[in-house]
Amino acid sequence: MDGMRPVPEERTTMSTIETKTSRSWQALPEYEPRTELNGKLVAWGDPAFQELWDGWAERFGAFHPGLEFDSFLRGTSTAVGGLYTGVADIGLFGREIRKLERTSWKRIFDHQPEGFAIATGAFDTFAKTVAVAVLTNADNPISELSFEQLDAIYSAERRRGGAEPVTRWGQLGLTGEWADAPIHTYGLDRDTGTAQHMWLRVLQEGPWSDRAVLPEGAPTRMYAGSGGHAAEALVTALESDRFGIGLAGFRNVTPRLKAVAISEDGEAVDGSRETTATREYPLSRSVYAFVREAPGTEWDPKVREFMRFVLSREGQAVVAAEGDYLPLPEKVAGPELERLMSLSTPA
Repeated sequence: MDGMRPVPEERTTMSTIETKTSRSWQALPEYEPRTELNGKLVAWGDPAFQELWDGWAERFGAFHPGLEFDSFLRGTSTAVGGLYTGVADIGLFGREIRKLERTSWKRIFDHQPEGFAIATGAFDTFAKTVAVAVLTNADNPISELSFEQLDAIYSAERRRGGAEPVTRWGQLGLTGEWADAPIHTYGLDRDTGTAQHMWLRVLQEGPWSDRAVLPEGAPTRMYAGSGGHAAEALVTALESDRFGIGLAGFRNVTPRLKAVAISEDGEAVDGSRETTATREYPLSRSVYAFVREAPGTEWDPKVREFMRFVLSREGQAVVAAEGDYLPLPEKVAGPELERLMSLSTPA
């Protein structure tokens, strides 16, 4: 479980980033209307989507001048309620849907909620869904970690196959003074989107280890701005704790901290705007749109057409113009569009 590797000598330039991302999402099909739409399309969900929603409404509305748009964007937690009460057509999620939300949904409908990735999370902005950074003190010689190693650090069950809990830095290949040094594991409020993503992607829905504790001063409940306060508490802890490890965003890296490269199955990848946009960085995230419609039935044409638009070249151009969220690469948007068409076709 060696965590040592040479530091890359070169970094990709922004021009290369723009080339890679533009070539990918611009390969998506153009949107072509298939029916005339009227009425109103309503979205509930995360307020961080407001600029995207307004941009989509403007561009999609140009194809469908008879369609009106409205939104109630007060938080991702409102999206499911808006859908299953029938007041929303689209639920905009800044995180994965929670198990409790699925359970509530199944008490009302006979089908599971259907969600689609609609953009890649941002890299290093504030107050929006961002890629997850694994942070350590800058003095720590660790340079990379695998999903299996992270699971063995943060999970109580090690569903990724780790032979034993990882509690010392020496278990990750560090030597000298680090060989017997304990890993001080800083966790997250488990209701946050970042914790939810780690639980699904890395822990494979296994229980969190009791060793993962909140840093001193971190909020113990969620409220507007609690994510920023939690990150501040983590930064303060890690800057003075050479043996610590924590989860935050790349915007939280300081001169006294560093983000380690991450691997899922293959080579470890450094987090950057480029590797987040291309989805090469394993802890890149998606944001989602959920719909009320059941698979294999006749969908509301407003919903089907809007989702086709969002997953088209024009829809992802709106994401690119917004500037924080990143367009879906074709390898993600293409399969999502195929799934949309399959689910929205009557059996």
